[in-house]
Amino acid sequence: MDLSKIFHATSDRHVEVRRDDLSEIYDDAARDDVQYIFGDSITGISPDGEVRFVNAAPRRFDLVVGADGLHSNVRRIVFGDESRFSAFTGAYLGVLTLPNLSDLDGELLIHVGVGRTAGMYGARHLGDARVLFLFRSERELDFHHHDGPRQKGLLRSAFDGMHPDVDRWLNELDRTPSFSFDSITQLRMDTWSRGRVTLVGDAGYCLGPAVGGSTSLAVVGAYVLAGALARAGGDHERAFPANEGAMAEHVRGSRAAALSAAKTLIPTSRLGVRGLAQGVLRPVVRRDRRARSGRSSPSAEQRGCGPVTGRCGRL
Repeated sequence: MDLSKIFHATSDRHVEVRRDDLSEIYDDAARDDVQYIFGDSITGISPDGEVRFVNAAPRRFDLVVGADGLHSNVRRIVFGDESRFSAFTGAYLGVLTLPNLSDLDGELLIHVGVGRTAGMYGARHLGDARVLFLFRSERELDFHHHDGPRQKGLLRSAFDGMHPDVDRWLNELDRTPSFSFDSITQLRMDTWSRGRVTLVGDAGYCLGPAVGGSTSLAVVGAYVLAGALARAGGDHERAFPANEGAMAEHVRGSRAAALSAAKTLIPTSRLGVRGLAQGVLRPVVRRDRRARSGRSSPSAEQRGCGPVTGRCGRL
């Protein structure tokens, strides 16, 4: 996959919205028409649309749309355990927010090694930066998706000693106001709908965090579902199949692209590291000055692949 085409396609017409900013936009637009229930969870959904909660009294709805992510509670209740539909890709993702330590302004600072990639991107007007960690594992790691300390420990183990920049980023783990960690897992379901219930986004067709454009696909999926319901006059028995028919090919293509992107972004060999550097970072790749001058002792992995550091301008 030639990722340089993606970077070169970025222009003044290209706009990227961070996910938490997108959430605020939707919240501002919907808050006058939507009732939010916080601090509660669904325990059951009946065929007639009755939803039972941990704390609140049961309520009946015309439709239930599960848009609650990869570990969807709605999907578990209606379709069964996540393990029936999940396909582990062999990789993991960690994301954290931290101060813009490298004074990035619309730039990406990236370190690439065999089986692991770490990068920080930011812009001065945002006031902070995001760090993305991607790494491979031959086996599925044992952790709960709500166990933050365990997740941070796994991340430290995977990236320890990669580069002084990366060590500084890891030092922010216990101070970061925002942290997430999960496996890069795809969901493959025969249908996203059952009765009055349907799934949107990662809850129904997760492509794999960070590599497949899951947020964009979720937005498209919600838009297509709304259109199908409008054309069917609210009749879910007509709208749900129409929605799945309209989205199926797009989901299949995005799923394949995500797997290809994962192979490229997390190289499995020194040759893959060089290929990523030459194909994406060639105009800005440099050998780390500390390694060249002997002021630090790079790891065996770094000695094999460079180490490679890239600073990509104007993302």
